[in-house]
Amino acid sequence: MKRALGSTATSAALVIGSLAMIPAMSTPAAAACQPSTYYKVVKYGSPTYKATGPTSSKYNSSSSKSTLSISVTRSTTRSSTWKAEAGGSVSWGIGQVEAKTGYEVTKSVTKGVKVTNKMVVDPKKRGYTRPMVEYRKFLIEKWREGGDCKQYFVGSVGTLTGITSSMHWAECQTKSENGCTPKP
Repeated sequence: MKRALGSTATSAALVIGSLAMIPAMSTPAAAACQPSTYYKVVKYGSPTYKATGPTSSKYNSSSSKSTLSISVTRSTTRSSTWKAEAGGSVSWGIGQVEAKTGYEVTKSVTKGVKVTNKMVVDPKKRGYTRPMVEYRKFLIEKWREGGDCKQYFVGSVGTLTGITSSMHWAECQTKSENGCTPKP
């Protein structure tokens, strides 16, 4: 019985001793990232508007609101523009904006095209309308993700001033014989 207890105590000491000798497990190394380059699109400023044709008008002689079709032929060509700081092109900038934002960008609208606005005009008023385009500015930035998984700003690639609405209308209506100035 003594021998069995001694043997058990010796076995327990060996197990505890061997556990003490196991080297401490090191914490796993931080996950490494595959270095990569990517682009960010930053929208800034308020939209701006430029006319693409003359102001046209129609009178609503009805005693109730009416939807009038007012046609205008565009007299001016407008285009999206690209101001490069580090390369790229208008088409490349449009691709970046469309891929990374909810905006669709039109490269250009041409003159000589007839466009029609369906405008709701109050009774006994004249509705005035003018075709326009809406521009928005987008800054395209180049970024890099390092092997340490941190994000590093590389620089600005350029600025796209893009046409985000090619069929934008300025409107106003009045009873005045002097007319009114359509606002987008």
